Amino acid sequence: MSEYEKAYTTKEISLTLDIGSSTLRKWCLALEEKGYQFARTDNQRRLFVEKDLVALRYFQKLVQGENFSLENAAKVIASRYKEEASETRTPPVLDDEEQENTPAVIDQRSLMRSEDVINRLLDHIETQETFMREQQKYNEELKLELQKTQKELQSTNLYIKERLEERDKVLMESLKASQEAKKEMLQIAAAAKEEEKKGFWSRLLGK
Repeated sequence: MSEYEKAYTTKEISLTLDIGSSTLRKWCLALEEKGYQFARTDNQRRLFVEKDLVALRYFQKLVQGENFSLENAAKVIASRYKEEASETRTPPVLDDEEQENTPAVIDQRSLMRSEDVINRLLDHIETQETFMREQQKYNEELKLELQKTQKELQSTNLYIKERLEERDKVLMESLKASQEAKKEMLQIAAAAKEEEKKGFWSRLLGK
């Protein structure tokens, strides 16, 4: 963290996010269990910088806006912001005990800049999520189209198979009929020849 980067106390973050200090501690513990690291003072009090504020704002959106569980929201945030987690040492500020006895003083100009950064990041995240949803919808439509095409191909192949089987059946029946006709013609020819032979001998003996 830069030497001049503003560090926020627990009370300042609670006021900014409009949540209780106990809720903020629960969120921080959930994030830390998933590997997210917050900056701390020499006496191990948590401090927050701009990146932490952005991460917590997104955490709040997941938990309060999209009904994520603390564990699942922490997984998402930790995986996305883990590499950008705060360093372990920061400029000294008031600890929690001193905050209870000291009115919170928030740099309004800095907070306005933070809100602007947060809003831009949230807009970007929303755009990415919309794109992912549209891509998933497109993939589902493509999958359905492929399934439809496969069914049509299967139907076409079945039709071709049936037509070929029908053709083979007709050919076999035609061949069988042709063979029977040929056999019948041979029998007729043989009978005619026999009759002709008998007529010849009858004429010969009659003379």
